[in-house]
Amino acid sequence: MLSKRYRTWFTLFFLPLFPISKSRPFSECANCHAQFPLSTDEITTRVAEGERQQSAEAIRMYNSLRHSPANCVTLNDLIRLYGSLKEYDQAISAAAQFPQALHNSEQVMTALGRVHLAKQEHDKAVEWFDQAIDRNDQYGEPFFHRAVALSQQPEPDFAAATASARSARNLNHQGADELIQEIETKAGKSET
Repeated sequence: MLSKRYRTWFTLFFLPLFPISKSRPFSECANCHAQFPLSTDEITTRVAEGERQQSAEAIRMYNSLRHSPANCVTLNDLIRLYGSLKEYDQAISAAAQFPQALHNSEQVMTALGRVHLAKQEHDKAVEWFDQAIDRNDQYGEPFFHRAVALSQQPEPDFAAATASARSARNLNHQGADELIQEIETKAGKSET
């Protein structure tokens, strides 16, 4: 983030003559050049406050799970929260500590698979997606993410990825058509 300032000027035929407002701070992203009407310090403070709130929420969910270790809804929310914070090892640890909640929900298994996928642990991700599919073969999300994992492996299995993406499409999972096209494009490029 770059700290900058601006002010409004009185112009005549698009030529600035004199300022008509005080100088105001704003921030600009050094990468994408998006501008925010806040100073860099204000943005940093707000981000830190958001992270504190998310950490407090994670602690609250963790304590709730200690009182109700089979609560798969809370475990799913906790894994997703840790995933959004890129605290993947924390998510994996939480899943391991509450196996009853983990194994009672295909949504939790899928969330854990997505954490492994984010860590580039494709084989582990596919294992969890397969377990979610075994538990409920009418749930499209694990098919979709399984296809992503299979297509992103160091040695991609495009045939299995395409089949999994088609299963996701048959279950009306959003984005499956685009994923099928992406996999087919990658498969075509790898053949040449």
